[in-house]
Amino acid sequence: MKEKKILHLSHTDIRYDSRILKELKAISTIESVEICAIGVIDNENANRVKNIDGFKVIDLKSFSKLLFFLPRFFVFFFNFIELAFKFLFYCLKIRPDIIHCHDTFVLPIGVLIKFLFGSTLIYDAHELESDKSGQSKIFSLVTLIFEKLSWRYIDYFISVSDEIIDWYSLKFGKKESVLILNSPEYNSSLEFEDSSNYLRNKFNIPSNRKIFVYIGYFGEGRFIQTYLELFKSSDVNSHLVFIGYGALEGLISAASNDCERIHLHKAVEHLDVVRIAKSADVGLCIIENQSLSEYFCLPNKFFEYVFANLTVIASNFPSMYRMVNKFGLGYCTNFNKNELLKIVSRIESEDIKINHKDLYEISWPYQKFKLLGMYNYILFKRK
Repeated sequence: MKEKKILHLSHTDIRYDSRILKELKAISTIESVEICAIGVIDNENANRVKNIDGFKVIDLKSFSKLLFFLPRFFVFFFNFIELAFKFLFYCLKIRPDIIHCHDTFVLPIGVLIKFLFGSTLIYDAHELESDKSGQSKIFSLVTLIFEKLSWRYIDYFISVSDEIIDWYSLKFGKKESVLILNSPEYNSSLEFEDSSNYLRNKFNIPSNRKIFVYIGYFGEGRFIQTYLELFKSSDVNSHLVFIGYGALEGLISAASNDCERIHLHKAVEHLDVVRIAKSADVGLCIIENQSLSEYFCLPNKFFEYVFANLTVIASNFPSMYRMVNKFGLGYCTNFNKNELLKIVSRIESEDIKINHKDLYEISWPYQKFKLLGMYNYILFKRK
């Protein structure tokens, strides 16, 4: 049988995108396929080809990003034109049977390749692309136009929550859709020695104190300033550990110097996140309502906390609220310091331990099963 060719396109650095890597590793288990992914990096090692676990990754460099002194829209425009030609060059060489586009930036290229080679087009929206925080109105409008013009040519749609899939269906029309959650790829056999006490030992946290953990990007809209205020106060006895990086790292570092119950841990590889989180008690996942993308989100760290068997404190948003209640994961709250304090105090005083229900439905093995089902149907017309 002739090998089928599958091409994944992304304008991000695939090496650090755990969702794309998990999907590539999953479909690499299909027989008689050749898999290639093209992403963009910013350093001198770009324009290289690397083989990883049964698939090939091509790293491109974006020279137009050097035009940072221009208005952002012009940088975006030149970046899009440059990368479109580069992506198209490789697409013409590969001639894919399936083209899998991650996010909107590469979607028009996917549509063009579909026209040229009759490829099956998959659009994988990692969030609600046209309405997310930090994005200007003109960028949101351009994204919405890209999606609207491309929608009729998309064969399969993938996203990260039922609410986002429903939004796209109502906005543009129904598509064959598959929900692929941001569940972590986790192997319990790789536990490192004494991992159950890792954070307690690293930061010398007493055994009679709870450990709350925040994992992810240290940026605005993540309730970080409120966490710091709360855990600095005498109302809380527990310790708070931040794991990650970002613009607010200096603020967190200063707080950790001022308060012995606040700690800063450097970012870790995504395969290590769950193992390290297991040594905490509670995971913090309160995201401020700055856009529809946030409102409908189910972020990576939410599932990392869940599979680390932590009690989760999450935003009172539709997707997270439904998950928390369906699987008995913890608590949902609004953006209120006093309400959060009540939850923290209850956890401290009642020694509550969440007993999660059967999690297979939201595990990565099940997401992989759904993804492979879609691919097998496209490639071989079998479920």
